[in-house]
Amino acid sequence: MNIYLIRHGEPTYADTEALGLPGMGAELGQLTAAGIAQAEAAAKDPRLQGADLIVSSPYPRALHTAAIISRRIDCPIEVAVGIYEWLPRTDHEAVSQKEIRARWEEYKANGGVPKPGDTYTGWETHAQLRARALQALKPYLERTDIGKLLIVCHGGIMRALLNTPSLKKIHYCEIRELPLECLG
Repeated sequence: MNIYLIRHGEPTYADTEALGLPGMGAELGQLTAAGIAQAEAAAKDPRLQGADLIVSSPYPRALHTAAIISRRIDCPIEVAVGIYEWLPRTDHEAVSQKEIRARWEEYKANGGVPKPGDTYTGWETHAQLRARALQALKPYLERTDIGKLLIVCHGGIMRALLNTPSLKKIHYCEIRELPLECLG
């Protein structure tokens, strides 16, 4: 099986911030015009052609990206609920977009492992994120009818699946092949 990870296109959180949506509601941002164009361009990448299935995160920015790619390459989409974005708080307490960003920066600086003296506590570790993502994708990875699988997700999920928590910037609609040895 060939597996390609695709980060969603550029999102905007203007609507969710204007509504004051905290926690998971803050994550409901949609694609910008640039994000739509990024998804359209990604759909032309030869690596995506001939895919058997697109699996998407349930978040709007990923689903919209997956829908654009699906339409362009004529490929069905399924949603894997467990490949949602990294959790800034595993207790699911609501936090602002600003705090989500600050917790994410701490996660990346720490390589996904909490350290004494951290500013924030309770964020999802690299090991937790990786285990969740692998569990969510397990049914797809076991299917024999899929030769090429596309996974539209988030930078955190890509880092977890590639097992590289400190990986630098992953650009919007960046495509990375997932080597099978990363799944072990």
